[in-house]
Amino acid sequence: MLPIGLFDGSDMKKRRSGALRGLAQVGTRKKPGGSTFGDVLESLGDRSFGWGFMLVGFMNMLPLPPGTNMVLGLPILFIATQMMLGRQTLWLPDLVTKRFIARERWRAGALSALPIARPLSRITRVRYLRIFQGKAEKPLGFLLLVTGVVLCVPVPLTGWMPAISCFVTGLGLVEHDGAIVGLGIIIAIVALAIAIAMILAIYLGISYAGA
Repeated sequence: MLPIGLFDGSDMKKRRSGALRGLAQVGTRKKPGGSTFGDVLESLGDRSFGWGFMLVGFMNMLPLPPGTNMVLGLPILFIATQMMLGRQTLWLPDLVTKRFIARERWRAGALSALPIARPLSRITRVRYLRIFQGKAEKPLGFLLLVTGVVLCVPVPLTGWMPAISCFVTGLGLVEHDGAIVGLGIIIAIVALAIAIAMILAIYLGISYAGA
């Protein structure tokens, strides 16, 4: 369990998680020659959910053809459902978890992400840990599940905001930064509000046209 409590400003600098920058070591922590993807997930522990949301959120933030989100958003539903059900570590099929990743390949991939990981890690701190305690992550999982549904639904102007919220929330989960998770929650709520407004506008427009 994580310690419960809030940290004051003098403690912030010392309490950086370093999870983003330490990704290169994760894949070789147990086996120097490399690890299976399942070993990596086990090493990540509860942070595995954060990594999942970050990866899928980032993919959906890319300038891809219209309709792509309907497919790329589905993994968010898969990840969020597991969080909502209270799993401690992200579960993936054996087809994925048994895949072996050589040390050199893992480190090369992780190091290539450092230009993004370094600036992100500078803005995160280990703080407001109550959000990671007990059953607090279950409602968060539900919110992200609904956000994922919005991402998959082909409604105008509702694509990027859910993806950004998943990425930001995932970053907070990886770095155990409750403030960043809170920001992700706010973005998710705004995304849901926009989706509801767009659906109502479409419905009222159709009703008016058919009158």
